[in-house]
Amino acid sequence: MARKVLLLAFSAMVALSHAQIITNLEQGGSVFWKFLSGQYSITGALTLSGDLSAADPIEFSLQDLNGDGRKLDIRLCIQDLFPTLGIRYCLDLIGTVVSETASQAIVRWAAEGTPNQCVNVNLSGAEVPVFITRIRGALQARITPIACQNNPYNPNWSHVTLLAEDDGGDANNFLTIEGYLFCPNQPIDALFARAQLFNLDWEAYAGGFTGVFGNVNGDNVVDDADLLEILFNFGTNNPAADANGDGVVDDADLLLTLFNFGQSCG
Repeated sequence: MARKVLLLAFSAMVALSHAQIITNLEQGGSVFWKFLSGQYSITGALTLSGDLSAADPIEFSLQDLNGDGRKLDIRLCIQDLFPTLGIRYCLDLIGTVVSETASQAIVRWAAEGTPNQCVNVNLSGAEVPVFITRIRGALQARITPIACQNNPYNPNWSHVTLLAEDDGGDANNFLTIEGYLFCPNQPIDALFARAQLFNLDWEAYAGGFTGVFGNVNGDNVVDDADLLEILFNFGTNNPAADANGDGVVDDADLLLTLFNFGQSCG
């Protein structure tokens, strides 16, 4: 019996070390994102280039937008991300885990849309109507665990345990917008323009003191209440009591909570 308990304990520890980052990311439910700097270039009917200014932090909810069972997707509204552009259109960035180890994970978000709508775009301080035909973009992050701490961006936001930084250069961090100036009734090649946002520098925080630390009830302390939550749901697939996020509430969740008993954050 003792040997079985030790094996279960070892299995729980291995599972935690391997899957903690992505599971912690999903359990946290939000990404707190801050754009730091970047550049833009417009070619075609209009030639412009310049720098993009830093923006205020934004909280993005992690959702399952493509029905794959993973809450890693983000609905990105361009107006929120780059308010000076004046483009009111939202993209569903679908998250994909590129790689994951005990020390870091690489996650890529990508999207493509065909708005086919006329919007007013702010170009060097002037409002110009543009019929936008295509938008595509991507963000890629290197995510590493950090000590549980107050949210650096806003103390009213939840605690964080993960730091995400841009990864993969322009091939994986970009936004491309194509369309026709002055919204012609029919496509006119002479009015076609392409805007590219590149050299994007950004960071984000995520995670939180969630189930992977044994805190299944979200009160930022691992105690009797967490053990009882797991015991009352033992044998079910209740995600609220599934500490390690493997789809079932069992011995591994109980042991994970026991190993972290007494730990707290905040």
